[in-house]
Amino acid sequence: MFLKLNSVDAFMIIIYVSVFGNGQKKKLIALSGTIPINYRGACYHIPVEIWLLDTFPSNAPLVYVRPTANMRIKPSRHVDNSGKVYLPFLHSWKPDCGINALIQVLICTFEEQPPVFAVPTQPVAQPMLPQPMSLQQSATGIPNVPYPLQQTAYPIPYPPSPYPTGMPMPAIPSIPQSTAQISNNSTVSSVHIRVSLLSAVSEKLTRRLEDIYFTTEIEIKTGEQLKEGQTKLERMMRHLDDEKSSIEKTITTCEKEIEQLDDKISKQNNENTAMNIDDAIQAPTPLYKQIVNAFVEEAALEDTIYYLSEGFRSGKMDLEQFQKHIRILSRKQFMLRAMLKKCRQKAGLAG
Repeated sequence: MFLKLNSVDAFMIIIYVSVFGNGQKKKLIALSGTIPINYRGACYHIPVEIWLLDTFPSNAPLVYVRPTANMRIKPSRHVDNSGKVYLPFLHSWKPDCGINALIQVLICTFEEQPPVFAVPTQPVAQPMLPQPMSLQQSATGIPNVPYPLQQTAYPIPYPPSPYPTGMPMPAIPSIPQSTAQISNNSTVSSVHIRVSLLSAVSEKLTRRLEDIYFTTEIEIKTGEQLKEGQTKLERMMRHLDDEKSSIEKTITTCEKEIEQLDDKISKQNNENTAMNIDDAIQAPTPLYKQIVNAFVEEAALEDTIYYLSEGFRSGKMDLEQFQKHIRILSRKQFMLRAMLKKCRQKAGLAG
């Protein structure tokens, strides 16, 4: 049985009988095939196996790189020595992720750092670059990948990813490229080996220095942001301390005033004599007392004029009596208002 997936070659479905740690046997499905990657202008086919657990799609599948006879696994942060693939995508797997999305993530990851490298037929003393893998086609057009098809027991539970969820991935260094291109049929000399080693070491040091530089820049910017945040926090703390002191002073003043009011209320309750209404307002100076008296008398005249008007309107008073009283009261009200205005000006009050 074969399965056609988007942007990849045909995958072959293989049913394995896997033995769990408790001795229980279950049939598991594995998708076996290759995924194409573009690396330095060339197309390479990476053989992989995608194991679908019995809890799929609730749990993430297991992904293994299966090198052919002329390949070797290149361990990295995403692939261990056994070929098992570790990705943040697998660690944060959701049921709606899908196999096609997983394959696209594998392609992007392997294009940055191929998980395998070619092994030459003849021993060569220089570092080798990944070579395109030629896969023989069978009569049915399906790649004939030399995978071990025997029953193999793999660890079923997916281990936790080495990267915390939500954290950015560190920069992945690319594979050193040798400047010395040597054919399998040519003779390898010490000069070629030396040039190749110097080029590889130079590129590795350059990348390492770039990583250190960018890391230092990030740390400097982070330090500046932290200092700025610390300054803001200190300013906010000082402002809060000032507000706290002001509130404490206000509370103290209010407590003193409450005590004074309580004392006055207690004294008033203890006194048997009734309080005179004229003594309710105590003016601090004679001028203020004159202002209070004038204001009260003027307000009383205003009320008297109002009730006289109501009496005349209801017919209880004739016109001659109404005009006589209104003239007297209006003249007195005018004099009181003039005196009140003069007193207020002398006391420095508005109006």
